[in-house]
Amino acid sequence: ITAYEAARIGLVHEVVPADQLDAAVERVLGHLLKGGPRALEAAKRLAHDLAERPIDQDLIDDTARRIAALRATPEAREGLGAFLEKRKPGWIG
Repeated sequence: ITAYEAARIGLVHEVVPADQLDAAVERVLGHLLKGGPRALEAAKRLAHDLAERPIDQDLIDDTARRIAALRATPEAREGLGAFLEKRKPGWIG
């Protein structure tokens, strides 16, 4: 399929001309790198662990448990506090 068809069906988020690809990648990476280190690690682990699994109630429950556990961490409190105070987060290692 074409890149534009992939975007239309939701397989990719964005399509850019080849000469703008590096800038688009840098922009997306910049946004990702602003996230909390543990949250990013957990998101990668979740994507890996859930690949090849059917979307069923067990998967939904597992995902919800993981998200709830992350929301109770010092990193999550720091992220929310930084957002509410309109400042950059000082991620906790």
